[in-house]
Amino acid sequence: MVRAALAACLTLLLAGEAWAQTARQMEFQLTGQRSGALAVRLEYLDPSSVDPLLGGSRALPVAVTVRNTSTEPVALDYEAVRLGLGGDTTLRPLAAAAVADEIRKMKRTPGLLRFIGRQSSAYHPGALESALAGKQLSSGRLAPGAERKGLVYFLRPPDFSDAGFNGVLLFEVGGLQPQMLATSKVGVETKAPDRPSFTARLWELWTTYLSPTPPAFNKSYALVVGIGKYRHMAPLASPAQDVLKMKEYLEAQGFDEVVTLVDDQVTLEAFRYPQRYLQGKMQVNDRFLFYYSGHGITDGTGTATRGFIPLAVEVDDGRHRDSIAMLDLVRWLKGLSVEHLMVVLDSCFSGLAVDGVEMKSNTIRQPNPKVDAEALNRMARGPARYMLMAGTAGQQSFGGTRWNGSLFTQELLTGLRREADLYKDRIVTARELYVWLRPAVEREAQRANRELSPMFVDLGPGGASRGEFVFVQ
Repeated sequence: MVRAALAACLTLLLAGEAWAQTARQMEFQLTGQRSGALAVRLEYLDPSSVDPLLGGSRALPVAVTVRNTSTEPVALDYEAVRLGLGGDTTLRPLAAAAVADEIRKMKRTPGLLRFIGRQSSAYHPGALESALAGKQLSSGRLAPGAERKGLVYFLRPPDFSDAGFNGVLLFEVGGLQPQMLATSKVGVETKAPDRPSFTARLWELWTTYLSPTPPAFNKSYALVVGIGKYRHMAPLASPAQDVLKMKEYLEAQGFDEVVTLVDDQVTLEAFRYPQRYLQGKMQVNDRFLFYYSGHGITDGTGTATRGFIPLAVEVDDGRHRDSIAMLDLVRWLKGLSVEHLMVVLDSCFSGLAVDGVEMKSNTIRQPNPKVDAEALNRMARGPARYMLMAGTAGQQSFGGTRWNGSLFTQELLTGLRREADLYKDRIVTARELYVWLRPAVEREAQRANRELSPMFVDLGPGGASRGEFVFVQ
């Protein structure tokens, strides 16, 4: 995947010397609900690299290259470009004249240049406007295969404060779905246009080993969350490693988009926006994987013991003001429109997230898809919603240098990459994975004189998913 290496959001949005860094880029696809698709390469620039007079100003110049990847012309309107800040503030593009006027209002031009400007057109405000206009992205219809590039100018809000910023930054072109951008608080990895998607890789394996009719999967998305640094709770070393390993694995799988949140950036507000963003973007035939690594806590004050995911600022006083109830998280996930869902919880007491029918590894019937036509049809066509938890309601997940992070996540990835392919067709189903994973984790835990028994739950209607969430090797 293309590494979404946009600069730290505060660096991007605050003017001044911080802008004088290497430009950062990100590539992604913008698509419409019905038609139209643009391949976009976006690059943040040091304002002074566009024109010295912009140095130290509130100007936010963004270099944009767009290519029409659809079979129909796409309307490209400069005025329809938007930059969403924090999820609730929308920045509209400024024309070159407005940018030049802002520079004049802020009186950023040094005195000597103002003096020279009265004597020569070289530094006249009109010259600045003309120079900016010459670099501005032009409007007009874009023919199939055609490409256009230019600058889009935004202006940082005068009252913007980095202290409460949640890291959410969205890029949008009118009529097409918005794209979340990577910041210092929210990681976003998108698949490079020249790399095969998960669906393309699966289709190749499917038609080679199983059937000439591949599954009807579309795009694959993931939200990966890890918290290891807490203000009021014991720190954990594993989540940072777990998130990195999981993200890299999903990238290699060909996932179309992987959003990551880590450590003190995982506030309730910051967590809410990626949920909303992905929920609005995913379609029924898309696939979604949610992964969490971090603390899990319990509360037995009510009629039943409940499980919570504490965020980085949580105080373990029993009030759970900065925690997410495990059952609430699962209910949100079950409410998504996608038919193919996989939830992975690597935390203590993760078994308390059970909101479905638990499946025992020794009772799962895992037929050979090479010879079982019914199983093949189920895998290819039926909806699939599963949840995999590190341990039972009373067990604590653990890790260490021996596993380069969490034991559970390390064994999970070992199974996905190599060991859980029971039928040697380079396709691993969720059920197939669990049949291998549970005894593997139990054995490894016993070697460490601990107990850990992963749980597997069917989140489908009535606890009966007809299809499979699959991975490829």
